This record gives sequence, C-alpha cells and structure tokens, in this order.
Amino acid sequence: MKEIVLKRNNELTLEPLMKKFLNYIDVSDNTMKTYNVGLVQFCYYLKDNNIKEPTREDIINFREYLRETHKPNTVNAYLIAIRNFYSWLEYEDISKDISKKIKGIKLERHHLKRGLSPEEIKKIIDVCKDTREELIIKLAITCALRINEIRNIRIEDFYDDKGVVMLKVLGKARDGLKQDSVKIDDRIFELIKQYCKEYNVKDYLFYSTSPNNYGNMMTTTSLRKIINNLYKRAGLDMEKLSPHSTRHTSVELALESGIPIQEVSEFVRHKSINTTMVYAKELNQRNSQIANTLGDFVF
Repeated sequence: MKEIVLKRNNELTLEPLMKKFLNYIDVSDNTMKTYNVGLVQFCYYLKDNNIKEPTREDIINFREYLRETHKPNTVNAYLIAIRNFYSWLEYEDISKDISKKIKGIKLERHHLKRGLSPEEIKKIIDVCKDTREELIIKLAITCALRINEIRNIRIEDFYDDKGVVMLKVLGKARDGLKQDSVKIDDRIFELIKQYCKEYNVKDYLFYSTSPNNYGNMMTTTSLRKIINNLYKRAGLDMEKLSPHSTRHTSVELALESGIPIQEVSEFVRHKSINTTMVYAKELNQRNSQIANTLGDFVF
C-alpha cells in the first residue's frame, strides 16, 4: 500500500493516524487510492488554514472548499474517507467522531445556488469599504475565478501577451498543476495597480493580514468570509448565494449576452462543455415563454 506522502512539513498529528487507518482498512486498490488522496487534501487544507484542532465546522468548510474545484462525486468520495477515518478514531478510542451526519453534495443536474443580477452586483460594489473588497468582487466576476484561484494569485502571475494583460490561473496548488490563463480587462488592471500601490503588495495579491500569517496566502475561510459579508451588507438573500455565486454570475451574464457557449466554456475553464450546458439549460428554462403561452389557454 502506498503511504500518504506530503510535500510540505505538516505539524498536524493526524498524519501518522491516517497512515494507521489506511493500514487498518480492507478495501480495493482504487478505493485505497481515493482515501489516500482525500486525506492528503484534508491535511493540506488544515495546514493552509492554520487549523491544528479540526472541528465539525472545519470539515463542512472543507466540503465547501472542495466543491469549488471538484466534481460532486469526487467531493463525496473524499468525505467518505474523512468520515470513515473519524469513525475509526472513535472506534479506537482516540478521538470523538466529529464527522457524524455531515452530508455530501446532492448529485443534481442543476445548481443549488444562483448567480447575481446586474442590480445585485451594483449593490455589492456600493457597499465595498475599501479597494481590496472592490477588487476581490470585480476580479472574481470579470475573470470567473474560483475562490482558491483568487487566493493563489501572485504578482508574478500577471504577464503581457502582445499588449494584452493576462493572468495565470492556478488551482489547488502551485506546483505541478496545469495552468490556464485569462484575459484581464484594462479597467480591472488599473484597479489592480492602484490596489498594489495602496496595499504595498510584494507577493500574494490578496495576502493575509493576520499577525500569525501576515504577508502569506490568505486562507479560504477568510476570503469566503469577505465575500459573504459583502452579500450581507448589500442586503441580499443569503439562502441561495455562496462565494461561488460570483463565478456562477460570470457564466450566466456571458451566456445572456449572446456569447457562444463554446467560447464561454473555454473562458471559464470548464473541463467539459457539458458543465456549461447546465447553466445554459437553466437560463433557457428561466427565460422560456412557454409557461406564459400555456397559461393564456387556461386564464
């Protein structure tokens, strides 16, 4: 069996316990590989967010973090690994099972959350308290960025391509990961330059201001909190919104503007155009006049 291998030093005591757990369970090679990857991802998440004593809420936040970049099936498989791990910890009388009854993601072919309307975008921008909040929300929407892609941005990731400003988009990690690029609107780039000067940015664009992590990559928890607070200050209904709604907005507005679905799919970096098709189907259903037409026959 291949043991967990972490490329970074991990101060968490969970790592040796995870190795014992993987030696204990009796599953297929494919399941073992999935468990291994899921537990490694969990370790990375805890380390990146400076979490030394995980709680039930941390596992739920990890689930939300995963859904930004992983398919529901993958998220649920990793959650099973974590739940079984904590169940084993309780069985061995090592720790309380903090993962009980944490639900996976429903496998539905429509979105549980929605995007933002142009009016809601304006409300959010109007309640921004500083340049950082304004840049986060504008950059997220204009580049269709995932939360983890936003926090990964470094100054060195911006480059000039024949007079066009581009941004290297990086996902779950910076090393050994396929890179994509996205065009930066000139107005956004001017805001970026203003922000960098104002906040004396040296490395990470949105760096942590916490005393324990100052200047390093911002945690996903902090970034999600900033966006959720913007929604609340703008007076928006939080039930159907999440930080990922900014990316949802990017896709919807692009499709509603008449941009071809293939072009939209490439811009937002969907692995399959079928993912973009889900957005298009929802838009078609919402904009359909059939219900009104049929209603005319009965009223």
